[in-house]
Amino acid sequence: MASEITDPYGRPWPREDVLANVGRGWHKLVSQLIDDLFEMGWNGELHQIKEKFGGLRFYIGGGSDEIHERIWVAENASFKICERCGEPGRATHEGWIRTLCEAHEVSERVRDFVQQEAHRKGPGVSSGDSHDPDAVVP
Repeated sequence: MASEITDPYGRPWPREDVLANVGRGWHKLVSQLIDDLFEMGWNGELHQIKEKFGGLRFYIGGGSDEIHERIWVAENASFKICERCGEPGRATHEGWIRTLCEAHEVSERVRDFVQQEAHRKGPGVSSGDSHDPDAVVP
């Protein structure tokens, strides 16, 4: 049974590098998915992992119907987990679709407002780019 994640060319893809492709809030979900897939006989070939339209996308080289069903379950679960912190969340539909908890949704709105105001006012105004994306605005 395989226990190493590889890219489509057979090169090792360390788990921490795989997890870096999604927000910290989904790391537990993805780690459990990977563990479950290996237990189900997955060969470890991963083509892509990303967030798209507020949900997890996990593309593999091939696998049984059960493996694809397990991936589908995790992808659907991601729509209820904040991708920033892992707390319960929901898909936001203002601008870029993200799955966020209430606190991170508010934080995103504040950051977007600050950036828009800085752009509107012109050079020399802080856009808030140094803002930690996982921090919650009080």
